[in-house]
Amino acid sequence: MRISSLSLVSISMVAAFAPSNHATVRNSCLNSEAVADLTSPPKPIFDPLGLYPENSHERLAGLILPLESDLGRLNSKEVTDPLRLYLDQSQLSTGIEMSPSLPFVTRPALLDGTLPGDRGFDPFNFASDQNALQWQRKAEIKHARLAMLASVGWPVAELLHTKVATAIGLPVLLASGDRVPSVLNDGLSHVSFPVFWIAAIAAAAMFEICDVIEENVSCKLNPGDLGFDPLNLGGKRDQTQHFMSEAELFNGRLSMLAITGFAVQEWFLHNAVVNQIPIFFKPFNVAFAQLLGN
Repeated sequence: MRISSLSLVSISMVAAFAPSNHATVRNSCLNSEAVADLTSPPKPIFDPLGLYPENSHERLAGLILPLESDLGRLNSKEVTDPLRLYLDQSQLSTGIEMSPSLPFVTRPALLDGTLPGDRGFDPFNFASDQNALQWQRKAEIKHARLAMLASVGWPVAELLHTKVATAIGLPVLLASGDRVPSVLNDGLSHVSFPVFWIAAIAAAAMFEICDVIEENVSCKLNPGDLGFDPLNLGGKRDQTQHFMSEAELFNGRLSMLAITGFAVQEWFLHNAVVNQIPIFFKPFNVAFAQLLGN
């Protein structure tokens, strides 16, 4: 019993004067941090305001770096000057073509001007690859042709629909103010019978299904070529075909803007577009009398 008590006392005394594990761990951490500080490269320092003096240790050691890249890095990047701000034009990159429609950005790689209607306009990079470019061309020509039909049918409906419907005893489906039914003026609800919507959706789906089937069995370079040219307006020479394709696209783009303007204008002014600007849609004497009456 006496031996065990002495042993316990001696063990406790030795433990009291022996270095603890925490101190050992702390010393080892400090040593590792010191070694890491010696071996790790110094962090770069940026001094845009020039607060470090010329004889400072950081500046003499070369630790203060400029915010801008050096000329060697700049040479590896494309430098353009659409606003002609550079006095020394030799600093600009050569061989870079700017977009004709957006002269402050470079021309997209796939839009090199060989396609009809190509003016280098793709600010959101929709045509990121060949497949996307082909898909966008097909979507544009479809919307362009629909918009051209709609831009003609819109004012014609406002001019003739009431007279024709009254003559054959059918209800007038125009919205208030003799406006063409559209989503913005709540005119689509005037078509109460579902036969019209079923026929319209079925016809659109039939055309799309036929187009998808044709794409799976063949590949067309021109997505707008449907083989329909009874009057031979497209021409036989490449220059004539290119000119007619561009004319179709330009008129289609203008029609897409026009039909959007028709819908927004009638929604905002609550009046038919043929009455707002009658000089474009009615005989001159009628338009002149209407303008003087208003």
